[in-house]
Order: sequence, then structure tokens, then C-alpha cells
Amino acid sequence: MKKVFISGSMSIKKLDELVRNSLEKIIALNLQVLVGDAYGVDKLVQEYFYNQNYYNVTIYTIFDIPRNLVSNKFLIKKINTNGLKGRKAQEKKDETMTFESNYSFVIWDGKSKGSFNNILRAFENNKKLKIYYEKEKRFLEKKELNINNIKMIYYKYNGVGLRELAKYSNQSLAYIKEIVKHYPQFKIINHYQGKKQVKYSIELVDVLINQHLFGMLSKEKKVLHE
Repeated sequence: MKKVFISGSMSIKKLDELVRNSLEKIIALNLQVLVGDAYGVDKLVQEYFYNQNYYNVTIYTIFDIPRNLVSNKFLIKKINTNGLKGRKAQEKKDETMTFESNYSFVIWDGKSKGSFNNILRAFENNKKLKIYYEKEKRFLEKKELNINNIKMIYYKYNGVGLRELAKYSNQSLAYIKEIVKHYPQFKIINHYQGKKQVKYSIELVDVLINQHLFGMLSKEKKVLHE
């Protein structure tokens, strides 16, 4: 029996009509659904299948009792995380669902790192992939389903680090560390698990690779490397 791993962002509070239509197709094909136990998309998907009396669903969890279990008719699979804790343990669960499925269906807000990682893992493992981009209320087209485009969407909402800036602008890391000091307007402060993360808007890459701007900064760049 074919299996589909459904995942998505915890920030999403309802399933749009296009997503519900896809879930109806999954029921019609009698696919086995693999889904996690988080709030957001995981719980919404559980609720949808329960309301449709579709129980060909397995809930993957790292806990003895799933955080969310909408129906006792759903199967439960506890994942051995080999001592991993927190986010790493959840990633182990997601990895298992990717490996054990034929398809990946991701309902993404463009920002969620967990969903982002699930998408990249689907590419890496040659899984058939479908992505609903919740911010724009549409499915990504086939031509958009490539790693570079997915990264650009993710960076749009989360920003990029210094190493990514150096890579995409084709500049040295030392140069980037100095030049960002001149562009505080592009700085993005994220907070994750109580820790502050400093990122920069992906738009800064466009600024840095603009040939006219590099010409303007050529003298400054020379000084930085002296």
C-alpha cells in the first residue's frame, strides 16, 4: 500500500479548500497516511480524516502517549530516538516518516523550519513532493519545486546568515562580516527556544550583487582587505 507523509506548520490554524480537496483524493486512493502529533497541521489533518471516517492513518510520536490523538482508531507508532532530545528527537521522527513513505505532502507557511527540513529531505530521498504554500493560498508549480527556490522562500521569512550571504553574493566571509555593519536596515532578529539569532534579509543579496553598488564600494572593500 502506498504511503503519504503529511506535514506542515504549527502556525496554520485551518485547512484551506485546496488542501481539503487533496486530502479527499488521498481518501479516494486509499493511501496510508503518516502524520505527526504536533499542533497546527498535524492535528488539523487528524481531525479532517476523523470527520471523514477515514482511519487508514498512523500517528508518529516520540512519546509514550501522542501529544495529539484525535481518534483511538488511528494507529500509533512510537519512534526510538536513541537518546536524542527536543528538536533533534522530532527531526528523527520526521526522518522516519520520510523514509517510510512514497509521497510527501507539505502544507507550509514559508517560515517553519521543520517543514522546510521535511521538504529538503523529500528532495534528497527522491520522494514525490507536493507543497501547499499557505502564504499565497496555492500549490507550488512543478517548475518551482527545486531546492534553490524553496531556500529563497524560507530565507524570505527567516533571513540568511553570514555564510549564506557570502555564498549567494560570491564574496568572502570576512568582507561580509564588515559590510553588513553598513546595512542595519536589513538585519532580522529571530528568537528560537529562548536564543537570539541575528539574520539578514535575503534582499541584501540583491544589493550586494548589484554591479553598480560593488563599484561604489570598491574603495571600501580594498580598505577592508588591507
